[in-house]
Amino acid sequence: MAEITTKIASVTFESFFKKAIIFKDAHCDDLAQKCLEAFASYGLKPAQINVRSGDQAFNYDLAFSLFNGNGTFRISAEKLDVVLQNATNGKDLEIVQDCIAKIYEHVPLSEVANTLISADAHAVFSSVEEFQKFLSGYANPSKQIMSGGVIAYVQCPNWKEEIRFAIDKSLAFPTGLFLTWSTVYRGGKPSRDVLKNVKDALEAAVTKFDLVFAQNS
Repeated sequence: MAEITTKIASVTFESFFKKAIIFKDAHCDDLAQKCLEAFASYGLKPAQINVRSGDQAFNYDLAFSLFNGNGTFRISAEKLDVVLQNATNGKDLEIVQDCIAKIYEHVPLSEVANTLISADAHAVFSSVEEFQKFLSGYANPSKQIMSGGVIAYVQCPNWKEEIRFAIDKSLAFPTGLFLTWSTVYRGGKPSRDVLKNVKDALEAAVTKFDLVFAQNS
């Protein structure tokens, strides 16, 4: 196994409600209060929570951001969007997981039908030689293919849904890879156990291609 170290990672959760919620039934004041209570420990202030109402039907949303805009949360008539980006170490990833859990645990969302989960990371090898050796495994000089990557659909332990996994060269780091994952969760609101399982599954997808994340990466 070749060891890689995460430099930057991002996660997106997109939860679709079973039915669209009209503005008068959304109770945005209650949503705002619960968001404030859940994320006050991460520095969320009342003035940072914005409710936009385009009309009194379905054209509205509640939104706020954390961590200088690196974390954004938006609840609309049809779905919840959570984007957390620019995590740089294991502690950051723990905060990402906690923030995702809090929005589902503390905020009275409508019933969730399914959740699309996407993640990406720039991860580097310990040396140029290791980087080149890995990419050369996908080369075919006879066809003038000097290096390559991966697009695969994989199954992983503790996660029943298929995971789309891709590996490419990183444009940000000379000895790095750009990794992307996407999958779906169909069991309602994701719990902390679900978040742990999907994290383990994404890491397991990497090992299928003879890569492993460094400890605390």
